[in-house]
Amino acid sequence: MSTRPARCGRALVYGRGLVMLVGLGGCAPPVPDRIPLELVHREWVAVDEVEQMEGLTFVTPGGDSVTAYLRRPVAAAENGLAGVVLVAGRETGRQAAQVVPGPLEAAVLAVEYPDALPEELTVRTMVKGLPEIRESALRVPGILRSAAEFLAAEPEVDRGRLALVGVSFGVPFAAAAGSDSIFRAVALHHGGGDLYLLFRANLPVESGLMRAVAARFLSWYLRPLDPFRHIEDIGPKPLLLINGIDDTQVPRASALGLAERATGPVRHIWLPHDHLMPGDTALMRELADSTISHFDFLAPSRP
Repeated sequence: MSTRPARCGRALVYGRGLVMLVGLGGCAPPVPDRIPLELVHREWVAVDEVEQMEGLTFVTPGGDSVTAYLRRPVAAAENGLAGVVLVAGRETGRQAAQVVPGPLEAAVLAVEYPDALPEELTVRTMVKGLPEIRESALRVPGILRSAAEFLAAEPEVDRGRLALVGVSFGVPFAAAAGSDSIFRAVALHHGGGDLYLLFRANLPVESGLMRAVAARFLSWYLRPLDPFRHIEDIGPKPLLLINGIDDTQVPRASALGLAERATGPVRHIWLPHDHLMPGDTALMRELADSTISHFDFLAPSRP
């Protein structure tokens, strides 16, 4: 039995949805500089004689709810800790904060995406709520900058020793936030630029033609978040890039483009891995260890 009519039907649905969305594009709004965060909830998640972790809930003036996890040593002198702001994805904040190799000698604030961003970007999701998704996504870089201010205000954290780390699909947000002077260095892991290449490799659309069309539209609609637009602004601060040789979700040209466009000191490391997936704690530890060892200011300060 032929599946062509069904596929044609899906293509018509995708096409009509894209036509409807074209009218929503307009001029691309800018990425906001800072998004104020109000801490509304703080609780202990884990604590022992060496380390402690807190769960934090923030709200923004736009109504976003943002979850974060703050992990740090129990004993730390005032201004004695470096800080890491980490963005990895939805419901990975706690896991990402936990896999940083211990004993922990830095404060790690793992920030999750706002609740308004969907866990999976499908055509149906895009057609139903793309304007709201874009508005929320554009606020994430500003949320990361304000999260860094929150971390810097913790009494044991040294404001002059903060790094920003973006992992996987957190890379576009970290790249857009990385130029902020509060960050001393930036690390982007298992990510890339050129949103068209990324969407074309990852959108769950069976038809190659419709996937390419959808990827082209989305890359245009979300172009303010393309890492290629922000990577030059990160310089002159140090930039660390880590990618997987066998990564099927981040095309090689997408990853190489970031290094080629960087204006400051950049180191690009290729690991013999596929894309980082939630639950891959071994690779997460390798990424964290590489980051901490590369940026010497993250090492514990000594009297």
